[in-house]
Amino acid sequence: MHTTNLSDCRCPACAGGPLVSDELPLNDAVIVDGAVRCTSCAKNYDVIWGIPFLGHYDADDVLGLIEIAANARADNHYTARDDIARIEGLLAAYHQAPDKEYFIAHATDPYASAPWFQNRYTEYVHFISVAEGVNLQGRQVLDVGAGSGYDAARLAGLGALVTAIEYNPMLAKRGRSIVPEARWFGGFSHVLPFEDASFDVVCCNAALHHMRSIPVALSEMLRVLRPGGFILTSGDPFSSESSGDELEFELFDRHEAVLLGVNESVPKFSEFSKTLIEQSGNLEVKFLTSTLYGFRESARAEPRDYFDLRWWPFEMHARLAQAAGTIALRVRSHGKSRPAAAMQKIWVLRAGDYAKVLGDFEAATTLLAKHLPSQYRDRPFPGGTQTKFELLNGWQSPKDDRSQRSAYRRARWFLSRPPGTSRLAFEVSKVDPVNGQHLEILVNGHTVGSPIQFGGNVWHAVEVAIPPVISEGECFVLELRILLDDASNANFADFLFAVRNRRFVGSR
Repeated sequence: MHTTNLSDCRCPACAGGPLVSDELPLNDAVIVDGAVRCTSCAKNYDVIWGIPFLGHYDADDVLGLIEIAANARADNHYTARDDIARIEGLLAAYHQAPDKEYFIAHATDPYASAPWFQNRYTEYVHFISVAEGVNLQGRQVLDVGAGSGYDAARLAGLGALVTAIEYNPMLAKRGRSIVPEARWFGGFSHVLPFEDASFDVVCCNAALHHMRSIPVALSEMLRVLRPGGFILTSGDPFSSESSGDELEFELFDRHEAVLLGVNESVPKFSEFSKTLIEQSGNLEVKFLTSTLYGFRESARAEPRDYFDLRWWPFEMHARLAQAAGTIALRVRSHGKSRPAAAMQKIWVLRAGDYAKVLGDFEAATTLLAKHLPSQYRDRPFPGGTQTKFELLNGWQSPKDDRSQRSAYRRARWFLSRPPGTSRLAFEVSKVDPVNGQHLEILVNGHTVGSPIQFGGNVWHAVEVAIPPVISEGECFVLELRILLDDASNANFADFLFAVRNRRFVGSR
């Protein structure tokens, strides 16, 4: 049982309050619908496994929620507070090492050679740099995009009184189990459910580039910050103002995590600077870069690349906007003014209703398909150009042969069943298939038919019966999932497959 203080919370729908609950203390074993209510507008919010979720999901959240459901049972590379302490200790030792290559080559801890270690180190060195001289002991600190608690544990270890907010209910549940002394909430960076001037420090580690709107998230962080307080962000990539969508499509065309639905992005620098420019008369801002590509000191200077930590004054934002790299922010508010509160007026799915099916992928996809925005349904296939939607659903960019399209590991279509049809037909192929390699087909998360055994670099004709429970015009999710009997030595190419000639057909 946990008791959560709601005294500094506000209603996401009306920006009013106070918020009250008859369910305190909160039972962490159940989901309680409408357990928190706003005394101003009477809107109510759910408590999910003992964590108040202050807000609900709108249509733009649906795609991300499908991927959360697909990975609801996945484990992190750390599972306990001791693991976090171990990683932090290793990062500190690596940071102090005079020869970092030697350190990695002779480290006995396998975490030092883990594929995520260098990214974690970038975040670590960013944080200790932007936080230098900021007193966290006994201060009210908000961790935005808290995930499963790694950064909340770091902040708590530095003496902070941590409030953590995370939009994935499963991660929030894990996070509270790891950092129970923190105060945990479900909610959104673009509509923070807290009163103005509630926190001394707001932290956001490697999360801004995942957020729906970086300018709105930063505006909300400034709103909840007390006069003299700091916003500290770290570990975010950025691209130049001249770059287009094709940059991300090229970067992520063979990026396993993105193709599996992790919404990585490389925002333009203006996404980070827009709100700061608007509020510049009220702020002290410094930028920190650890990698910087194509930076020009002046309009006539040759572009240069930098691979060390460098501080940049706010006045350099126009120059930085023409470069690319990795950035951290140190922002101090004078408290002379603050942005207006953002509000959530419309939602399509209660957070508690989603959490109830989160452990059942079939039930979750069936529920979420009903709320998918129309622009994501019935998209042409193979399609002539790449989009972020297709990328996150496993499809690589179209190649020279526009009659087919390649996918990695799992790929999804979101389709409406046309009148008079009963089956979906298509053809699949695998270049150089290996033994034990097959394709599984799922409709709304439920396996249908028998697995397709690849072989011989040939095209296999497939017909999938659409379950009768899916009515005409109803949206459903069809997923193609490649599996290996033994994936221990598999490489990226082993999970690539091609699809062509998708069409609906009538009854036999």
